[in-house]
Amino acid sequence: MHPREVLFVFRKPNKGNFSIEKVYNTILEVLQRRNESIFNFNKVTLQKNYDLKRFLSNFFKSFFYRKRIVHITGGCNYMVMAFPFSVSVLTIHDMYHYKTKGGLKGALYDWFFYDLPLAFANAIVVVSEQTEKEVQHHFPQTKSKISVLHNPLVIPDKAVEQRRRNFNRKDTIQILQIGDKPLKNYGRLLEATKDKNVLYHFVHADGGVKVRPLLKKYGLEDRANIYSDLEDEAFFELYKKCDVLFFASEAEGFGLPIIEAQAYGMPVITSDLPPMSTVGKGAILVDPYSISSIREGFEKLYDEKVMASHKENADINFQRYSKNAIGEEYYKFYEDLA
Repeated sequence: MHPREVLFVFRKPNKGNFSIEKVYNTILEVLQRRNESIFNFNKVTLQKNYDLKRFLSNFFKSFFYRKRIVHITGGCNYMVMAFPFSVSVLTIHDMYHYKTKGGLKGALYDWFFYDLPLAFANAIVVVSEQTEKEVQHHFPQTKSKISVLHNPLVIPDKAVEQRRRNFNRKDTIQILQIGDKPLKNYGRLLEATKDKNVLYHFVHADGGVKVRPLLKKYGLEDRANIYSDLEDEAFFELYKKCDVLFFASEAEGFGLPIIEAQAYGMPVITSDLPPMSTVGKGAILVDPYSISSIREGFEKLYDEKVMASHKENADINFQRYSKNAIGEEYYKFYEDLA
């Protein structure tokens, strides 16, 4: 019997957007090297954000590939409709943008990225229980199609190097913050820590356009580094170099940097909101909307007993998301669809 094809569809590569690609390239790699498999795993990458040519090409080809499983990995949800005769899978990472855009443009966006794709998809993957709740809230008819499959830790094993962080008030704390959208909460981070002995490391795809005015406002320009277009190796070096990850977002689909930081032995300050509060077991939880709560979160770094407890729980937590374990969950998911 010929192996059944599972085709991953990736969005067009865009500057600063690489998290989906990291996750699904890792899963694809694990699945492709599996010793025994009834599937042949492949991928295709779009050339445009709205790739009409690729859409039409796959639409007509789908007449002849009726047994194929096609997985739309995110960011190009409309492509579900390009495979009407295949078994289609759609990953929803979050619902943050749904119903947030006004006018005709917003209505069309919701229609092609949520309403139609969720209706057409044979199966829906969500990356957290929180995203599952949000999808079911807006689309209760999808309940029977949804499966929760968490994201894997995507750092190569050889890149992981743990080091112990000891916090002393005399020493400068190096804070890592990732993401340039305002919901990533760097504004409140600066307000809460501007008077502390800290050095900031911002990984912002926009080159710091949004954070630079805030740094100027607080007189912190000489205490901040801003990075864009980092290669993986340079990005992982920041996990080794910095002392704490601040990832107290107002909203997330999953929160992959939390478990990446924990793999390096780095303490994490994150939100007491799901999915961050569930993904980030062993992290310091704060109210993302409260400057005083964020300030108190940083104070906990100096409590040795608190940090020892968090470290023990964090070491257990990140291992739950190994790429091999998550890859096996995906394989069983495709088996159930076949």
